[in-house]
Amino acid sequence: MTDAAVLVIAHGSPDPHWMERVEEAVRPYRRQMLIRVAYLDGVEGRGIADEVERLERAGVETIAAVPLFVTAGSTHVSEIRGMLGLEPDAITPNVKPVATRARFLWCQPLEDHPLVEQIVCERLQALSVDPHREALLLVGHGSDLPGYRERWERLLHRLTFRLQNRFYFSAAGYATLRPDTVATRARQLASCGELVVLPLFVSQGYFTRRALPERLAGVSYRYDGSAYLPHPLIGEWIVQSAKTAFLLDYQTQRSVIGDGQAT
Repeated sequence: MTDAAVLVIAHGSPDPHWMERVEEAVRPYRRQMLIRVAYLDGVEGRGIADEVERLERAGVETIAAVPLFVTAGSTHVSEIRGMLGLEPDAITPNVKPVATRARFLWCQPLEDHPLVEQIVCERLQALSVDPHREALLLVGHGSDLPGYRERWERLLHRLTFRLQNRFYFSAAGYATLRPDTVATRARQLASCGELVVLPLFVSQGYFTRRALPERLAGVSYRYDGSAYLPHPLIGEWIVQSAKTAFLLDYQTQRSVIGDGQAT
């Protein structure tokens, strides 16, 4: 029995392979710590409330919540925070916090964590042949909602800038599915060199296999549909995120105790 655990929260999918990639990412670390995976959609009996209840029955009092999402620009991240009682969810105001006595420690989504950037670089190196003769297009899901859209664009801008400084493509840019800027941006960049398209998605699925290729119809490009998963560094990122949250919580608790003794 342990009083602390990690809850990885992913979107979920009707495709069982999508979930299996997530489970594979955490499997090597289950001997180190108690880790459960919850899904927002697509897996009956594996929702956030279901998994929190299981952890609470196991005696867990503190849960590090790790959102396996590309960025806080996803409305699902706000939805999750609302379900965990960490903040009201203005996007889906009818969401009710899960009933639990456990405390939640919030971890940030993937964003451009150094391990995530390493995965992106590896995917890019597998696609690129001669960067000086190529144009890079990063593609993310994006959002039509104010605030969320800007978060997506800030992430895409940061990654595009750093990748361009590392690989020196003839040109580099980014696009989103929402709002849909893929076709326009792809045609612009394709005029600068052979187009290399890299999607920023957690796992392969509808968006990488169908939605994105459909928008690139009529444009010559190099693309393999690779996502962040499967990659062993995703599991490492999950564990690092959780350990950091536990350490910060421990330090905070020590500080509170110290302040109380000082008075």
